[in-house]
Amino acid sequence: MKQYRWIAALVFALAALIAIFLIVDSKTKKKEERIQAGAAKTLFEIDPLATERLTLDNEEGHFEFYVDEASGMWTLDGDDQFSINTYAVAAINNYFCTLQSEKTVAFDCEDPSVYGFDTPVTLKLYNADTGEDHPYILYVGNNTATYNSFYAMVDGSNDVYTIDQTSGSIFCVAKNTLKNPYLFDTYSSMMSEYKVEKDGKTIVELALNEDSNWYIKQPQGLTVSMSKISSLMDDIVRVELDYFVEDNPTDLAKYGLDHPSYKLWLGAKDGSNSMKEEIWFGSAISNYENETSIYGYFTSSKEVFAITRSTVSFLEYSLMDYTTPYCADVSITDLQSIEIDLGDVYDLHEKISLDYDNAQYKLGEVDISAMNNENVQSAFNEFYYSITNLRVTDVDVDSEPDSELQPAMKIVYVFEDGSKTTLTFVEKEKNLYYMLKDNVYQNVVVRLNNFTGTGAITYNYEMLKKALQ
Repeated sequence: MKQYRWIAALVFALAALIAIFLIVDSKTKKKEERIQAGAAKTLFEIDPLATERLTLDNEEGHFEFYVDEASGMWTLDGDDQFSINTYAVAAINNYFCTLQSEKTVAFDCEDPSVYGFDTPVTLKLYNADTGEDHPYILYVGNNTATYNSFYAMVDGSNDVYTIDQTSGSIFCVAKNTLKNPYLFDTYSSMMSEYKVEKDGKTIVELALNEDSNWYIKQPQGLTVSMSKISSLMDDIVRVELDYFVEDNPTDLAKYGLDHPSYKLWLGAKDGSNSMKEEIWFGSAISNYENETSIYGYFTSSKEVFAITRSTVSFLEYSLMDYTTPYCADVSITDLQSIEIDLGDVYDLHEKISLDYDNAQYKLGEVDISAMNNENVQSAFNEFYYSITNLRVTDVDVDSEPDSELQPAMKIVYVFEDGSKTTLTFVEKEKNLYYMLKDNVYQNVVVRLNNFTGTGAITYNYEMLKKALQ
């Protein structure tokens, strides 16, 4: 009988173990199912290049962006217009289209407001699949308690997820972050207009001519330096703002913008597309003695911003910073001869003959090349370059030479094709001369020591004469 009791006990124990196993297994499976249900999942998997429109609603307003068919660039729609940060909008689109959750924190949540969904950031994405009435919708709530994630929900579900901090931060973007951080966001090669006004007076205006070359539109008569302008345009398109201050200001005076110190007009063209901006610059942002930032204002979008003064130092350029530094723009490969006459200023009346292709050079009747003397050739070269590199001293657009006065000095450039360019220098005051090109005043003046100083024309002429002796 004892044997039967032991068998019965074993059978009972086995049955109990099986029951316990089944219960534990069932609970484990349910737990695993819950874990699996709450695990990371794909919330959206959409082709980001197919997006046609994207809207964003947050506490700062409603913003709509669409992809312009002509340029393929993100563009702001609606009444609230400002230059947008296309990289920020593109990031929102890309992160939306490939969004993954970290985990599910609440299934079929009855009160999502505890996670910040009473006032969520709302994103809607439209493409050809959604049509105009059924966009993909994402809601972003608060940060989690640890600030490592954001709470998120999708349209059509009451489940609450967490998404990574980076994605949440990109979706919860501030309006100022949506704004373009550049003063004028284009390429330097597309720049087409530039104008600076100081205290109500136009300092300079640049434009492109029919050959797409820069020229000085105001003041007229100045020769532009292409290298200087190219460098200027490169600088302009790199200028970044410090931060935005106020939209639609009612009191410009507190920023010193009721009477701007400077006004700047910029323009750019890309085929049939063009962009223009008028920008004002006002007072320093504080009374601190070493303050480095000033206020600026976009007149088109009515935005006040702060900017580091040194980044727009070109506003303070003189006209010499736009013009060629040389009296003549000539190349030895194009010249046949140079005649120079310094009149009563200095005993220098010479003709230089040039045959660059055959390396044949003369000073008057003296054949420099035939002498085959390295010192003489070097001295001749220095003399030649001191003439062709004669520098302008300053711009003077407020006066002009007396037409009755005879030129004090003259340089004539004769080109290979027989054409001539004649530079004449008429005295303005002691040791300072107006420069005329083919009898037309060029709005520049040249000091006497540019002719007679150490290393200048007369100095190199004397060095050449010594070498010849």
